[in-house]
Amino acid sequence: MQPEVANALAEAANLLLVGMVVVFLFLSMLIGAISLIAWINKLIPDESLNATENQTKFTNKTLANHQGVSPKIVAAISAAIFQHRQSH
Repeated sequence: MQPEVANALAEAANLLLVGMVVVFLFLSMLIGAISLIAWINKLIPDESLNATENQTKFTNKTLANHQGVSPKIVAAISAAIFQHRQSH
């Protein structure tokens, strides 16, 4: 084999090896960072989760207070939903 071709192949193999190592290190650091964030979130719970639970309770109370919907309106909405599902 000619020396120029051998040098080119050696350089290509070197580049391949360096590229694979860089990608492996980057993905390993990414997995480590995600695991670290998950661990921190387990230690320090988010306050917005409590707000979501409170909002759900409020919505259920609101629905319980407004049960006086006219049966005609319920029938009209049900018919509209039925027609929409039939056409799609």
